[in-house]
Order: sequence, then C-alpha cells, then structure tokens
Amino acid sequence: MKKLAIMSDLHIDSNQFGQAEIDTLIQTLQEEEVVHLHLAGDISNHHERASLPFLEHLRQHLDVSYNLGNHDMLGLDEAQIEAENFQLLDIGDRQLLAFHGWYDYSFSDGAYDRILRRKNLWFDRRLNRRKSDQEIVERELEVLESQLQTLDRDRLILAMHFVPHRRFTMWHEKFAPFNAFLGSQAFHELFVRYQIPDVVFGHAHRSYGTVEIEGVRYHARPLGYQREWDLTIDFVNQNPHLNPSQTWNLSKRFNLVKNNPHYLAHKKEKFKDELLGSMTLFEVG
Repeated sequence: MKKLAIMSDLHIDSNQFGQAEIDTLIQTLQEEEVVHLHLAGDISNHHERASLPFLEHLRQHLDVSYNLGNHDMLGLDEAQIEAENFQLLDIGDRQLLAFHGWYDYSFSDGAYDRILRRKNLWFDRRLNRRKSDQEIVERELEVLESQLQTLDRDRLILAMHFVPHRRFTMWHEKFAPFNAFLGSQAFHELFVRYQIPDVVFGHAHRSYGTVEIEGVRYHARPLGYQREWDLTIDFVNQNPHLNPSQTWNLSKRFNLVKNNPHYLAHKKEKFKDELLGSMTLFEVG
C-alpha cells in the first residue's frame, strides 16, 4: 500500500545529517512504501544552502513537499515566506493542505510587555517578518478558512508547523513562559468548525503520537534535536557511569556522550527506529 509520510523538525544542520543519515532516511521511507514525503517545517537554519540541496537529493527517490517553520524562515523576506505557504497537493486518494501557521500569544497568561521582552531571547528575534504576530495569525486563519470552505474534508490532511492546541504546550515552570511563541488556539477552533479529520504539526519537539480532541486527530512526532532523541536518552540511562552527576539537563547529558564510540555505534544501530518513530504515515491508495 502506497503511503504519505509527514515529518517535522529534522534540523539537518544542527543534527549534522551526513550521507549516512540521508541514506538511512531514504531506505526507511522506501521500506515503508512511502511515495511522498512532506516535511512540516524546521528542516534547517539555512534554507538555500542546506535545505534545498537536501530536498533535491530526496526528490531523486520520491516526491517531496514542505512548509516552513520558524528556523526555515531565517534569512527569508516576507514575500519568500508567503511563496511557500498554503500548498494544496493531491496525493493518491488523499489531499494535503500544507501551511506554516504562527503564534499569537494565546497560550500564555503573561503580561504583554513581558512576552515582548522574552521574545528577545527567542530564535524568532532574528526573523524579518513585517507584521505583528497577531496580524500574521489573523492572515493565516483568513486564508485557511477560505481554503477549507471549498475542499472535500473527508479526504483532507492538514500539515502545519506551529502548535494548534494548548494541550500540546509546555507545563514546566522553566519553559512555560515560552508557550507564547508555540502557536494559537484559534487554529483548533477553526479545525473543529470545519470538522477536519487529521492535522500534523511539530515545533515543540515533544512527541504526543496521535491525540483526538473534539473530533480532530492531531499527530505530533517531531524528530527534534539529537540531545532529545530517544536513542540518546536511552543510551545515557543505560550507561549511568557516563553521567556521574546524574544531570537531567539534555544538553549536558548529550555533551557527555556525543563523541563516545559506543554511543556512535548505538546511534548508527538505532537511527532507523528514531526515524520511524518520527513519521506519521497515511495510506494513499
């Protein structure tokens, strides 16, 4: 059975994807009978230098599409960002509508001035977006609704980068202030109104699998950074002598083992499983 695979947050530059990682990705997709791969944002921090050659390499083996995440937008102007937005693709007997999404601070209870100050610590301070965050979301919702009014929603799959429901925000007090920059509850409200069956997203680097909320099936399986991978966490937990301070800081734990030859062998052995766990697959006929 032919399949569509949707993945997000590959961060191929930060994760140092080399030929071995790319070959493993292609092999895994082929073994799963994937004929179309959609990447739902955060492919890399360098769209033209890193992402586009990567995408062209993948296209030698299967159809590939993508929408942008905030990391992909680095160095792009608003016209370039919009040129990649709202793609409608027929894939077998399913239809994929892919768009970027954005955030409007609706996941935060913090004071507006504190949110703005905190944004100066966030990656997106480096982006060149012309409108306010709320205006960007309003525009996304306007275009999205105009598309949904005309589509056969029974065979529709939506892919976006940003978080569409507060169920998927961060609860830890250290990270909760950054929920402001994750997404908007308004997307979910629109999905419920139009009875959208399947929505795939990423951005928050936390896997939730498939969660159904008010009739909408949300799929969140971002790959994320290597320090966050299950294979890395499992290796550190299985080798406590390599973590003598017993730190739970993911960056510190990763730095302790990243050059360890046993870890590198473990990564090579388990990388395929990591990729499989980061794919949402749909049969497309």
